[in-house]
Order: sequence, then C-alpha cells, then structure tokens
Amino acid sequence: MSEDESVTAVDYINSQLELERQARELMPYSSDECTYEKGELRQPVFACLDCSKASNQPVGVCYSCSIQCHLTHEIVELFTKRNFVCDCGTTRMEGVRNGSCKLRLRPKTSENEPTTFKPRSGSVSSLSSRPRLGSSLSLSGIELPPEDIPSLSNNYNQNFKGVFCNCHKPYNPLDGNMIQCYFGFVCGEDWYHEECILGYKQGRFNTSSGKNLIEDLPHPEDDAETEQKTKIENKANENDDFDETQSKVPHFPNLDSFDSFICWKCVEKFPHIFKQLDIPDIVLTKLPFIEGVKSVEEWKSAFETFANNSSPKTDIDLATVDEKSHKRKLQEQESSNKRLNHEIPYSVFLKPGFRDHLAQLSSTTLDSKLSQFLKHNEYLYKDDPVYEPPEDDDDENSSSTGSLLELGADALLSLPPEQAIEGLHAYNKIREKLKDFFKPFAEQGELVTEEKVREFFDQVKNDKS
Repeated sequence: MSEDESVTAVDYINSQLELERQARELMPYSSDECTYEKGELRQPVFACLDCSKASNQPVGVCYSCSIQCHLTHEIVELFTKRNFVCDCGTTRMEGVRNGSCKLRLRPKTSENEPTTFKPRSGSVSSLSSRPRLGSSLSLSGIELPPEDIPSLSNNYNQNFKGVFCNCHKPYNPLDGNMIQCYFGFVCGEDWYHEECILGYKQGRFNTSSGKNLIEDLPHPEDDAETEQKTKIENKANENDDFDETQSKVPHFPNLDSFDSFICWKCVEKFPHIFKQLDIPDIVLTKLPFIEGVKSVEEWKSAFETFANNSSPKTDIDLATVDEKSHKRKLQEQESSNKRLNHEIPYSVFLKPGFRDHLAQLSSTTLDSKLSQFLKHNEYLYKDDPVYEPPEDDDDENSSSTGSLLELGADALLSLPPEQAIEGLHAYNKIREKLKDFFKPFAEQGELVTEEKVREFFDQVKNDKS
C-alpha cells in the first residue's frame, strides 16, 4: 500500500468521529419508542423491503422501528405520510420470523430502576434504499410472531416497493428535484420529478447542477430548445451561485414561487372541484401533463391548446362569492370544451397563503359539493403537523470524543455480570496490545498501513489460539 493510501491512527479516529457527527445530524432523534400506540399520525415512514417480501404485502414502519427492529433489512425512506400507523409487529408482517416489535415488548423502566441498554444507530447512508445498522433486545432468546392489529387508515402505494414518480424509478438524488403531491388522494402522496410532471421522459433534462442542463436532445434542430439550453448554460457560467430555486426544466415554475403541488392523477379524480378552486388567490398555475412529449416546442404548443380551452380565471371576492353564478360560468365553459376529443390532464400549483383562502371558501360555500369536499379533507387548509420523535438527549449531551466509549459501556451494562467482567478483561488486554502497537508509529511519526494493522490482528488471533 502506498503512503497516499495510508492513514495515521489519529486520522482514522478523527474520520470515525466525523462519521458519528454526521450520523447525529441525519438522525438526531431518540429511537426508543414505537409510534404504534399513538395512532394515526402524519409521520416519517420507512418501507421495509425485506419484510414486505417475506409477508407478500407492503410494510411501513416508524423512525424508531426502522433503526431498532429492522436492523439489517433493506429500508427505503418515504419521508412523511398522513394518517399512518406503524406496521412493525402487526399481522401485516406475517411470514417474518420473530416479527414482533422489540420496542413495544421492552418493559417500561422507572426513574429509580438502573439504566438499561438503549441501542442507537451509527450508520450514515443515503436517503434512498439502504441497510440500517443498530441493535435490538431479545427476550431470553424467545421468538415471538407479529400479532398486533394493523391500521385500516394506512395508504400503500408504489413507494412501499421502493419506486417513485410516474416513471416508477428508485429515488436517486442525482436525478434532480422531486416534489411530493400535497393532496395524495389517488397517488398516495407520491413524489414526482419535474420533467415527469410535464410529461417528459425522466432524465431528459439533467437537473443535478447548474451546468449542462439539457443532454442528448433528440431534436437538435429545435430552435426553442437550443435557445433555452444556451440561455441556462450562459447564466450558470456567468454566476457560480446559480439560483437553486430556478427550475432547470423549461416552463416549470421556480421552486420558491409555489407553496404546494397537486398531481394530475388527484386532480382528475375531482375535476369539478378543482375547476371551482381555480381562483387567482389559490392557484398559481396549472400545467398540463402531456405524456410522451418529445420537445419543448411540442409541449408549449399543447399548453397553448390547454390554456385556450381551460376555465378562464376570474377575480372572485371570497367573502361574497356567488355560488350559483360561479357554477353557471363553469357550466358554460364546460359546454365550450365539448368540441375537444378529450380533456388534457393537468397538475395544480398552489400559491403561498392558499390555506387561508381555502378555509374561507369552506365557510362561505355552505351545502355545496365544494364545501363537502373541503370538510372531508380539512388537512388541505388546517394545521397538519408532522410528528417528530423526541430528540436524542444521549447524543446531544455526549462529548464528541466519547460516543464510541459510551456505546461500549452501555453494551456492557446490558450483559450479565460474569460476561461483563470477561468483556472488561478482554477489552483491557486488547487496549494494552493496541497501545504497544501504535507507540512506535507515534514516536517515529510513521504511517500506519493496512498491511501492518492486518498483521497485528493476525498475531492477536494466533496468540489466542
């Protein structure tokens, strides 16, 4: 091994401490309590692909269970889902060996009882599919099957198989921005790429950076695309601080210009409702989904057709809205749209502050379908907080150099006295040997190579045998 590939002992320890610091930043919450008993929550949800495969049905678990109960399983982070109850330990995990929830089986400890081992995650990985590390408690080796009743409120979509968007692909941060459908009635709060929302093939526009934003365009003769590409690349080259809120997909709104997005699938389920909600105080813009569109010019042409045949926006005083008059205008517009062979599906982008106007509409459009819709979906305009587990006080109060030692001490406390004493003796022996091993390197300022480390541990094994 060359010197470039070698590290000093201090460098290695510092790198491990930096990984632990990153782990605490990514996962700052305590993982000691399953949310099952808290009922329906809007909370971070993690799909367990291994348990889903074993039980032949989707399985979603809470933050704590993803760390404590699904240790070496393949986990996909889905971010937040509404009205979700943790599936860990429920009969949805039938077929999973020892599938009971370890956290709910753990006995409650009082303040006067001795501290017990509380496992914590020490892994740092991407926000997509990855195995998770940690520890779990066992009840004297007894295996218990999952027997708790699953919730009927859970809505399972393709995300629980590890894929997202209309392109049905796994999450990849290099694919650019993804936006979650705020309504989620049909799509299950799925996440969508900007290109896919307009109907382009995913990856048509390289959105991972400010440069080289359009690649492999199949229509180089398309002047509009060439002009758009040149414009974006020039701006990126002139300004290193390229505006990350500006979408790299032509005709897509800037990310900071709208509050929330509702996908075309959910809009199509309630077409008359969303036509009534097409009010300037609520809707920023409506963008058609032109499936399989091949060029910017083609999409723009379809958008112009869509805009000409969409309901015109009118200024409406929400405090004195005339429901009958508004319905009559909508009916007249729908009659004029009958000349079209079909209506183009579209997504809705909601303005900042839209919730206040929806709340006002819910109280002024009494005894109407719109009012009923809003009352059945109050989360669209009322507070809809995301549950967060309590912060991990152990991580917060621990020193930056003591976390590994604390984990070892906690693990020893969880062992029977005889095994704990044996573990301490073994630890002291290996500590003295490591001290003697590193001492000459430290005194002479030499690098510790991987080969030397392997030789050391081979020697330890030989001495033990």
